[in-house]
Amino acid sequence: MNLGPMNLHAPNHILFIIAALLAFVGVLAALPIGLPIPGLFEDNAALYIFLGWFLLAVATVLPQSSTSSDAQVAEQHQ
Repeated sequence: MNLGPMNLHAPNHILFIIAALLAFVGVLAALPIGLPIPGLFEDNAALYIFLGWFLLAVATVLPQSSTSSDAQVAEQHQ
């Protein structure tokens, strides 16, 4: 099995914000505070944190869209 290097990209800003909010909600769910958010239980705290981490990890591995790649190539040639 021949494995090459993995190219990691900066995640999309919106995906980064969503991942950060999921992790933040997971931390809030783990704290002993009663928040009026349905489905926010201490049992689900690890799931929220994991989903935030997983979303961020997937966003860094996926290739960027062609429009942003074209803009970066144009900037490099100037």
